[in-house]
Amino acid sequence: MIKPNKKIIILASILFLLILSGVVFAFQKNDNLEFNNKDLLKEFGSDGIRSVQVNGKNDDDEIPPAPFVKGGDDIITKNQKQGTAQKIDFIAKIGKGLFGIEKKIFFRPLNKLVEFQNYKEPKTINVPEDYSEIQTAIDNADFGDTIKIASGEYMENIIMKEGINLIGSNVLYSPEIDELSEDAEKSENILKEESAQTIIDETIINGGGFGNVVSFKNGITNKTKLARFTIKNSGENLSGILIENSSPLINDNVLKNNEYGVYIKEDSSPIIQKNIIYLNNKGIQIYNFEEETEAKAAFANIAFASVSIIIDNLITDNKIGIDLHNSSAIINHNTISYNNHYKTYLGPTFGIYIAKSSAEITNNIITDNGICDLCAGINADEKSKDVVISYNNIWGNKNNFVCFGECVLEDNNLSEDPKFINCITSNFKLKEESGLIGMCENGSDVGVRW
Repeated sequence: MIKPNKKIIILASILFLLILSGVVFAFQKNDNLEFNNKDLLKEFGSDGIRSVQVNGKNDDDEIPPAPFVKGGDDIITKNQKQGTAQKIDFIAKIGKGLFGIEKKIFFRPLNKLVEFQNYKEPKTINVPEDYSEIQTAIDNADFGDTIKIASGEYMENIIMKEGINLIGSNVLYSPEIDELSEDAEKSENILKEESAQTIIDETIINGGGFGNVVSFKNGITNKTKLARFTIKNSGENLSGILIENSSPLINDNVLKNNEYGVYIKEDSSPIIQKNIIYLNNKGIQIYNFEEETEAKAAFANIAFASVSIIIDNLITDNKIGIDLHNSSAIINHNTISYNNHYKTYLGPTFGIYIAKSSAEITNNIITDNGICDLCAGINADEKSKDVVISYNNIWGNKNNFVCFGECVLEDNNLSEDPKFINCITSNFKLKEESGLIGMCENGSDVGVRW
């Protein structure tokens, strides 16, 4: 009988000889596809903006798949995939014979290689041409596929799947004042339009007052994207977009008439970028139900914690713009204004509310939030810490800044009228004479950059 130490030597030798060339190559390729929070902060920080929509255009060729995903022979060839899978199966049998250990336990580091065995070339699915319902298209899609949704209203509650790009047909843009004056009929329609900035609601997912409208659950990663939809009418106390233990990319959407525009919970690190979020009870809610830990509370450990990135969003006319509980967030280049239901709600309202949380709040416009004595542009409770506030314009709120915890309000923040182009039509772009132009650390404008 072979002694245990000799078994280990034999197995190690077989592993080395069989998988050295194939496995090392595959792991190197796969490593390039994974980004952690530290990488994402560089990618989506103040120095740049990434989005599926470019200058308001609606050109399908400009919609990339979810970033960090490559396909075809660029990952690994078909023969390499098959050969690697066969090697793994053979090694697993030896491991089980020598040690009685199941493949899924002993070979956990190789699990991702097994996925190559089932790799399929990404395809495009069209709704309603290929499937009449969005959910049916998702259920029949494979990792890396793109689902394009034609104009129309879809009465559905969607559950997303890992690695799927779900792309609608919405277009967001902001007309200048002279555009309004040139076309009387167009001006009248824009003035009647409820939406922030000007929105062409081409593709609507309507929850019909039931459930979460779109859900991301069970470890969905940043290889999954949702873009160019109007998402509205969630159920009571539910969300336009629910993100639970997941980290998708949410771009270029309109979220309105939901209890929560976006609800982020548990171990999630999504990127919420370039969306219009309005007429919800809470625009963005981030709530971690786990006990507070040093890793999650200390902003110094941001690369290792669950951190939501909220960047270049217009958040307006909610009761609370962004609400953090026991969580961490990067809040960068957003315009967070008039979150008091345009002075019709007399209860507590806030631009950003921070409870037992940490946050980096940079380059935002935070104005005209709340009218009650307790209302504030930014409010941080006594258990909040590592709240850093820099290069923002905080102005015209009932209370601009209230902090009972550990906050740093740097002296580079401004407090002045931002001089939006036209608040009547909810056009929150800056006039040429605005004092916020070029006032960020990198020379960009304060607030949204689109």
